[in-house]
Amino acid sequence: MRQKKIVMFMPYINVQAARNVEDVLYKRDDCGRLWIGEGPQVKAFEKALKARFGFRHCVALNSGTAGLELALALAGVGPGDEVITPAQTCTATNMPILRARARCVFADIQYQTGNIDWMDINHRVTEHTKAIMVVHWAGYPCDMKEITFLAQRLGIPVIQDGAHSLGATYEGQPIGVTSEYYMCSFQAIKQLTTGDGGMLALLDEDKYDEARRRRWFGIDRDNRTLRLDGYAHWDQAEVGYKMHMNDIAAAIGLGNLEDIDWILNRRAEIAERYRAELAQAPGVQLFDSRADRTSANWLFTMHVKNRTGFCLMMRAAEIEVSVVHIRNDVHSVFGGRRSDLPVTDLYERTNISIPLHQGMTDDDVGRVIQAIQGGW
Repeated sequence: MRQKKIVMFMPYINVQAARNVEDVLYKRDDCGRLWIGEGPQVKAFEKALKARFGFRHCVALNSGTAGLELALALAGVGPGDEVITPAQTCTATNMPILRARARCVFADIQYQTGNIDWMDINHRVTEHTKAIMVVHWAGYPCDMKEITFLAQRLGIPVIQDGAHSLGATYEGQPIGVTSEYYMCSFQAIKQLTTGDGGMLALLDEDKYDEARRRRWFGIDRDNRTLRLDGYAHWDQAEVGYKMHMNDIAAAIGLGNLEDIDWILNRRAEIAERYRAELAQAPGVQLFDSRADRTSANWLFTMHVKNRTGFCLMMRAAEIEVSVVHIRNDVHSVFGGRRSDLPVTDLYERTNISIPLHQGMTDDDVGRVIQAIQGGW
């Protein structure tokens, strides 16, 4: 009998999320209106995110990528500017830089984390550098103390791509709470999903007000003047976007948020078991795990010898594995492969991620470990 396939990712939707969506779709307010666009559920979701994760301000959006695009706009990044960023990430990190008509300046990464190497940033800085973009690979926080110190000395902002990292901590605080710009993703297979969606957290109140307006065409929806003819008047004084979250997505997020602690704890349990039982596995090199930070465990990435043989063995065992994202500079839109990223060169040959999600049973985890311990 064929074994059940153990998949890389598993979306999580709880019963309350489904009930919330039904309410949004069918329940009308006291005036008889049906809210399915941006309405009370979006506001409630933003409030719940602030309460759970400690963000000072946050705006809910239709994708995490929109959060990066909005952050770049708020930071004033535009044509001719440069943003220092890792190549080893999803293209969703760096496409917003190109859409701002700016240039990606790729910095190298740390082999044992997959995160941008703060020691490689300084010599990439030029007079055109307008921001530093960091990615918390797999949910494991970057060296934010060092990166923030460097950015403050240069007088430029840090934009955090936290697509993997909601629920991580750094120096005892939730990741992103002290950041000028912190994006997280609620895409289908993230720890917390809204089906698709994202959020931008901010420290500055004026930037928050601007973000709230610009996510929907630059309209200040809370301060419009309703005229007798039904037209809600406002002055659009800045370039805006179509980035807002809708109430259907927010309703899903509010439901799933009730289980976020269980989701994060279950992922941490699996990751801890992997680290304990694969530490001595031949051909495996585990990533760093430092005491001053905790991962959100979106991925469990490690390095393996003979990756082709490893992947063939795991496929035969009905276990999915993946490199997840390849370096961006192999794509022609980013100008082609760079020759000055030696650690990225090494990383791309040996990294692999194995299944890690709340849908895995203890037996599933045991099967993955047993397969790897058996060699390839």
